[in-house]
Amino acid sequence: MNKLLLAFAVCTALTLPGCGGHAGHDHDGHSHDGHEDACDNHDAHDGHDHASHSEAETHGDHGETAGDHGTGAHGDEIILTPEQARAAGVKVEAIQSTEFRAAYATSGQLLAGQGAEQTVAATADGIVHYANASIAEGTHIGKGQTIATLSARDLQDGDAVSKAAAAYEAARSDYERAKKLVADRIISEKAFEQARLTFETARAAYGGVAKNATAAGTAVKVPTGGYVKTLIARQGDYVSMGQPIAIVTQSRRLQLRADVPTNRLAALGSIGGANFRMAGSDRVLRLSDLHGRVLSYGRSVSDGAAFVPVTFELDNVGDLVAGAFAEVWVLSETRTGVLALPTEAFTEEAGIKYIYVQVEPDAYVKREVKTGQSDGQRMEVTAGLKAGERVVTRGAVKVKMASMAASIPAHSHNH
Repeated sequence: MNKLLLAFAVCTALTLPGCGGHAGHDHDGHSHDGHEDACDNHDAHDGHDHASHSEAETHGDHGETAGDHGTGAHGDEIILTPEQARAAGVKVEAIQSTEFRAAYATSGQLLAGQGAEQTVAATADGIVHYANASIAEGTHIGKGQTIATLSARDLQDGDAVSKAAAAYEAARSDYERAKKLVADRIISEKAFEQARLTFETARAAYGGVAKNATAAGTAVKVPTGGYVKTLIARQGDYVSMGQPIAIVTQSRRLQLRADVPTNRLAALGSIGGANFRMAGSDRVLRLSDLHGRVLSYGRSVSDGAAFVPVTFELDNVGDLVAGAFAEVWVLSETRTGVLALPTEAFTEEAGIKYIYVQVEPDAYVKREVKTGQSDGQRMEVTAGLKAGERVVTRGAVKVKMASMAASIPAHSHNH
């Protein structure tokens, strides 16, 4: 009986945390085996409740994470659903080997084409007064339009038109008198010819200024229409007859001069075009789209020179300005079997180039690649890519951002 009571006490002590509800219960009349079965059942039931609670918490945390981020990564994969990819402007293409023109990058400058510029000179002495305050560099001006007037009425030398008219009248009078005198053999033929020459000169001078005479002074007109490239004389400057006051460019054809390193002289004969990007712009223009052609290239190198100029000719698309600098990719021979991607397909970290390969409709992997030449629009991949693989060719930055968001630890609840 004592052994039975001792065993019952041990059972009660071991099961007290699970059977706390029976702490004050009278166990007399109950068998020990029956109590163990009851306690075992209670423990099993209690263990089931705790396991279910833990699993519910785990699923709750997982559901919150997925709901918060929407994208994630399984191992090295970047998860981006097709809907999310479309919304982000991500484009994927199966890459195949293709033709690629060998290219090398250099610097260059846009220049006005031959015959496209016209210097506007002063037609008389006087103070420059531009036709209106809006005339500035870049202003469009039509053929025959007045760009400025020259006034000398308040100057000591006087108005050019009045002076030319007075000189003309005096020369005409001398010439008429000389005609009578030479007929009477009072003056020599030489004196008469001198009077006639003076008259013709005065008449031409007067005609030149008279046709441009206005109430404000002598008008200076533009011989060919175009755009004001440079205003040489400023408002209020004094200029003499024949002095340049402005340069007008038609800008219909431009020239692109590229500086080719001397170590590439052997490839000059194979140059077939160029791509270029204006300084400060993200747009790469192709010479072939602008009716461009190779105009000339240097045949020799000056002592100490490191570059040879290559000149291209092209149409002005409207926003190209002569004198502006550009980054130029000079194109030479064509190579086949090259894997090349748009420059937008690459991201760079610490000088290493990466692309994003689609491995599932909603999964991408980041991959390091080795690159070769670039033509400004596409870049050659020399290692890390096989033909037929599906690569993100547009929106690679968006995929990179998705991978960065997925790497941020998710928020969890502690219970």
